Amino acid sequence: MYTANRVFELQYSRFAIVLQLFIFIVIISLLYSFLSIFLWLLSVVIMGVAWFVFQKKPQIQHFEFLDDQDWIFCFHHFPQSIQRRKITKMIDHQCYIVIYFDDPLHQPYIIWWDQLSILQWKNLKILAKLV
Repeated sequence: MYTANRVFELQYSRFAIVLQLFIFIVIISLLYSFLSIFLWLLSVVIMGVAWFVFQKKPQIQHFEFLDDQDWIFCFHHFPQSIQRRKITKMIDHQCYIVIYFDDPLHQPYIIWWDQLSILQWKNLKILAKLV
């Protein structure tokens, strides 16, 4: 494999947003039947704020393989911040891949199938089997 197969440019995932919106609607509709209107509105506001806070976490713009388990990650909100991280494992769940890092300070990252081109997605799935 040459290095072009190990550079991954991520896009924004529309599928993840639609899935989150669907789950939000299901939870809100279930809560509507169980709670009073005041508590229901309060829960809608709390869930909206929680979703907004979780959207603020740094998004990976691109990452590439260096050697062994070392990878370079570049983030959207901090383009000048390039971090070198070790990946301990990658788990393929068919429509998304979870990346686990060596450092416990770095939370696992999910890459959805629609964030990569088809060729890059296939290459990442192959790498997930190898790591």
